Amino acid sequence: MNTSEPHLGPREHCLVLAGLVLSALVLIAAPHAVLGAHYQCLLHRITGLRCPFCGMTHDFVLMFHGAAPQNNPGSLVLAIALYIAYPVWLAWTALRRPARLLVNRDRLVRVLVFAMLALFITNNLALWRSTWFIQ
Repeated sequence: MNTSEPHLGPREHCLVLAGLVLSALVLIAAPHAVLGAHYQCLLHRITGLRCPFCGMTHDFVLMFHGAAPQNNPGSLVLAIALYIAYPVWLAWTALRRPARLLVNRDRLVRVLVFAMLALFITNNLALWRSTWFIQ
């Protein structure tokens, strides 16, 4: 992938979709292998703060097996965005206006930074709320 290109194109979208399908298949077929890795979030371990994605792996395994997410308040929103909204948008755009598949990299980075900040805040608000109510 050429990072000097100002846009993401169809090839990059295909790579993202392939990654989404592969990750879903792994979480569906071998959830215990993924959860059994016992990896820990370095940010949480050092600071006690949860990163934007803390708890999402477990939540995605739960959702792929029909249960509600329990560990990160953003898990359901992210799952819907990645596994429903993005593929539908991609198919619709490819059929109707293929030129719109070119996504500006700078704009995408700004959206992703905002989304990660929102996930970070909501994930830690849930943690702080549960801590306050326990005391």
